[in-house]
Amino acid sequence: MPTPLHVLRFFKDANPDATRALEESARFKRYGMSEILAYEEDDLSRVYFLLSGEAKFYKVDRFDNEVFLYALQDESLLTNIGSLDCETISCYSNIEFIAPSEVVSFDLHLFKSCVRSDITLLINLVNILADQKQLVECTVNMGMIFDVTAKVAKMLHDHLELFNSLKKQEISYRLNIQPATLSRVLAKFIRKGLIEEHEHKMVLLRPGELTRYFKEGLS
Repeated sequence: MPTPLHVLRFFKDANPDATRALEESARFKRYGMSEILAYEEDDLSRVYFLLSGEAKFYKVDRFDNEVFLYALQDESLLTNIGSLDCETISCYSNIEFIAPSEVVSFDLHLFKSCVRSDITLLINLVNILADQKQLVECTVNMGMIFDVTAKVAKMLHDHLELFNSLKKQEISYRLNIQPATLSRVLAKFIRKGLIEEHEHKMVLLRPGELTRYFKEGLS
């Protein structure tokens, strides 16, 4: 198996001298579908990267219903490092694998030391944490600002390939809406001539008009 620093883009162009000790701490593990990496509020002492597969991040409300936040795929940082001064990583949400996955993890203290000693890795970490922050902000918008029509319109407009790759029940789960509600919104868009269904896939006919459902009122 290739070394983790060769298979992860995060470590591309890093100084080999700075990463040697970190590489020795690497642990590989395969996870099956529905296996849990961590629960909300767990404290972790290792940094986890997804090599292949897909993981979902979700919370559980007071009625024990899952509230989907977002999903990450290949070459993603699975743990949110709040600060290089933290001794542990506190989980913001539950992390569950939704496809067979392979993960590599590193000792947290060695990872922090490595990042501090290499400006390339520090920049990579800043960028990857900024992407995580944007995902959380999008989740807040989708869950607290958008109505159901806006949620469906934005997913169709911004993530059509993903939309067409999922079953309607999975789409409903990711948007935190009921399957019947999703069907009603799609039927509405079809009646208005904004989309059409061809061989069980959605095709955008007037994508510009979809944007008004999630852009109006947000400025």
